[in-house]
Amino acid sequence: MFYRNLIFISLLCMAMLSYSQTISTQKGLTTIVFNTTDAYVTVYLPDDLRNGDKVFGTFEVYNEGLTDEQLAKSLAEVRKYKFNFSNPDNQTSLMQRFINIPTNQLLNLLPLKITSALTITLTEASGKVHTATIKSIDDPILTVDSCLAPTHFLIGEPYRLIGAFDGNGTNTRVSILNTVFRVLAESPRQCIVQIQDNFVFSDKTVLKVMEDFKPKCAQDVVPVKVKMVAEKSALKKGETINVHVIVRGLKDIALPTQLVINNLTPDIISIKNGNKQVVELNAAMFANNNEMKFDFTITASATGDFELDTHLNLPEYFPGDIEH
Repeated sequence: MFYRNLIFISLLCMAMLSYSQTISTQKGLTTIVFNTTDAYVTVYLPDDLRNGDKVFGTFEVYNEGLTDEQLAKSLAEVRKYKFNFSNPDNQTSLMQRFINIPTNQLLNLLPLKITSALTITLTEASGKVHTATIKSIDDPILTVDSCLAPTHFLIGEPYRLIGAFDGNGTNTRVSILNTVFRVLAESPRQCIVQIQDNFVFSDKTVLKVMEDFKPKCAQDVVPVKVKMVAEKSALKKGETINVHVIVRGLKDIALPTQLVINNLTPDIISIKNGNKQVVELNAAMFANNNEMKFDFTITASATGDFELDTHLNLPEYFPGDIEH
């Protein structure tokens, strides 16, 4: 089992885009996962990297262990790891060691000029090497003046803003009221922040962005939250219960949205009408109430704990006529 023990690092470098061990790209964010002996190490970078860019990225560590002793042992090993960020063309390299890195803090790397690609090499204490190469793209999103955000954002998920940024996430402040969101990645054309799971919200609020202590933009935005409530987390064979999924915040959504529920334990339970279901949502469904509840019936075919994945495919709708 891997325990979430967060360590972040800022990558201030000149860069390009991606392939690796495990990689995914969504809503402006490229996520690279290194499955190492002692931890999962996840790197976040913007997905629009271009030759000559100055970009900002972060990483986090989920180190192995259940007990305090096991966690301390695995973290001690992780702190012997090192990153190398290199330019394949001329072999220039910048090394970042993990030693004594504090948790829950962003750390800066020096700028690095890349001419064709950025190779990220993660070396374990044993000498085992993991490598990902980030290649450039030719058609990034178009830059807009100041900045612009999608009208709706999902609680607990990354949130992309587009605009003319300087590629240095350490001087970017994205906030709602007194809550400041962590910058995951930034390029000269976009900034991606993480919305906390415990973010306290109202139905409509104002997002504010500052860069280098100067106001950059402000925009009305709508928080969206998905909550699943089950009567039990374990069932006996033959037992049937209802699972409630509550969606809030789609009253004024401009584009169709999908609610997805997926049965991750089909050997224990089944969901009535299918183990994977997609519910199409639109603003008209929320016309009279900004919150809706959807009920799903599950029945146990065996005794045990069950697990469901529920998420919302929330499209990015940027106000105004722009290309993105």
